[in-house]
Amino acid sequence: MSYPTILPRAEEDSAAELLPDHAAADAYILELYSELLRRQPAEAEREGWVTAILAGQSFAQVREAFVASDEYRDARRLEEFKAAVLASGLFDAAWYARTYADVVAAGLDPLDHYCQFGRFEHRAPNGYLDPIWYGNRAATAEAGDALLDYMRTGERHGLTPGPNFDPEWYRNAYKLPEDVSPLAHFLRHRNGRRFAPCPRLWSLTGLPPEQDAGDENDPFQKYLAPGDDLANAVATDLALLGPSGLFDENYYQIVNDDVFSSGMDALTHYCVFGWKEKRNPNFYFQTDWYSATNPEVERLGVNPLVHYKLVGEPAGRRPVVFFEPDWYRKTYGLEPGASPLAHYLAHRRSQRFSPNSLFDPEWYLAHCGELLHHRRDPFAHYLVAGMHQDLQPSPQFDAAAWRRQAQGRPTRAFRYSQSPERDNPLVHYLLTHYK
Repeated sequence: MSYPTILPRAEEDSAAELLPDHAAADAYILELYSELLRRQPAEAEREGWVTAILAGQSFAQVREAFVASDEYRDARRLEEFKAAVLASGLFDAAWYARTYADVVAAGLDPLDHYCQFGRFEHRAPNGYLDPIWYGNRAATAEAGDALLDYMRTGERHGLTPGPNFDPEWYRNAYKLPEDVSPLAHFLRHRNGRRFAPCPRLWSLTGLPPEQDAGDENDPFQKYLAPGDDLANAVATDLALLGPSGLFDENYYQIVNDDVFSSGMDALTHYCVFGWKEKRNPNFYFQTDWYSATNPEVERLGVNPLVHYKLVGEPAGRRPVVFFEPDWYRKTYGLEPGASPLAHYLAHRRSQRFSPNSLFDPEWYLAHCGELLHHRRDPFAHYLVAGMHQDLQPSPQFDAAAWRRQAQGRPTRAFRYSQSPERDNPLVHYLLTHYK
């Protein structure tokens, strides 16, 4: 710090002999308070120190007294804590200012307010660390200071900072190194919507921006703290799947009569309960099979149909062994971005489209047309009828020859246990050759 011109630094040990005037002493005291204590002195404090200097204390002695004071030590600890909080990446100043309007109204810096007052008032440092929620679950919480505890031990031990962020899931999902804080990483990258804070909100990473009117600073914000409404708990899944054309409500209610009887919305039921119970959202998506052939679905703990929409279909992965999305897109000239499965589900009853390269609907109708209603899905018909009869799906596949080679003819006694999704010769062939 600078010294008054009346007392050169080289002579500060003999300051008492120089007897500075009141103005110089007063200027020095104001500078000490500003530099060391970061506040304005009260009138009595100021006059007391000026009097001490005029009575013979040197500037160096006064400075030493300031540095030795409890207030100075507290101020230094506060500065160190502020620096640690800032370095941690866990304090969201913009969110704090938006959330606590009284801080802005008082003209206070968000970080200063949080470090001095907010943390002891159970105010949150960001939208994902809930001090009360965390304090109720962290036995090590230090004097109610949730952020300090989370920084020191909580995150390292895998504790969850709040109901909307799962650090262990996040680290595993995005393969973070051990020395990277999951919550800090998310806060830094959330605006790009490439990273989700928890599996419940994973689907928002694929929701088109124009379909989501979320906070531009945090697109997940409006979906946090879902409350008691089950639909809110899966709001992002509903927003993604609702307009996708991938969920067949009629099929779901017919196959799951308990859902129909309950009166619960079919898509909400599937998003909340159905996929966890291995129920299928349409005839051409097998939840169990897709999860088994895409192990990351289980690792992420997300809805398999959501994964198919965001990852599987763009990568050409099959929703069921007998639907080929890449072949379908190329064969029927779909526009970029159009969903092959959604297109097929919408047009399959026209009897002009095939789900795979080994089924020819025109050929099948010409040979088995008398068995088929004009509005029935021909491949669905073939799955069941071809399970017990050697019907040909196309000239490219000889069902009878494959049955003789690989399956054998089942006896009548075992027919009741057969499944078209497994025992139809074409399906059996595809399952045998699928990699």
